[in-house]
Amino acid sequence: MFMVCSLIPFYEKEKVMMANDVWELMINSFDYERRRCKQEFEEICERSSYQLIELRNNNQLQGIVGYWDFSKWIAIEHLAVQKGEDETQIVPALLEQLLQTTANGVIIIAEVDILQNSRGHSIKSLYKKTGFIENPFVYIQPSYHKGCASFPQRILSYPSAINYGQFKELRSLLYRFVYGKKKVI
Repeated sequence: MFMVCSLIPFYEKEKVMMANDVWELMINSFDYERRRCKQEFEEICERSSYQLIELRNNNQLQGIVGYWDFSKWIAIEHLAVQKGEDETQIVPALLEQLLQTTANGVIIIAEVDILQNSRGHSIKSLYKKTGFIENPFVYIQPSYHKGCASFPQRILSYPSAINYGQFKELRSLLYRFVYGKKKVI
């Protein structure tokens, strides 16, 4: 049986220390190029537009979804599941919790690798089973660190596909606010 911890609204509290197990999950799930350093991650967790949902069972972290709330867009930045946990249960539970916190009319997006290993393919299909739609535009995700590689991606969106104008607006927003870039790659 799952217990989903509620949304963690960092901006409503005084400085909140990130749980060690959340950071451990981040470093175990994402290569250096695909995540911030710990201090930067703690700093974004204090921003009002960044939210984190944790899924726990008996206080044990099973997974997280971290996302940006840009009013008409919700951008999933990281979705991670603890090793040994069943992704086919944890990912849909996290996405369902996110969908419950989202206002009508908001488009939720997620980035997925174009070149995928079996785990990436599995996550992509779990997004699709939840109702996410793959859009045809190629998107280059910048590295979080200078001098590291960027990654070709596709944007998945929920509840509907996005058009090219929306894609360009979204790409600009992500580059500026999530990745701190002034120019689009």
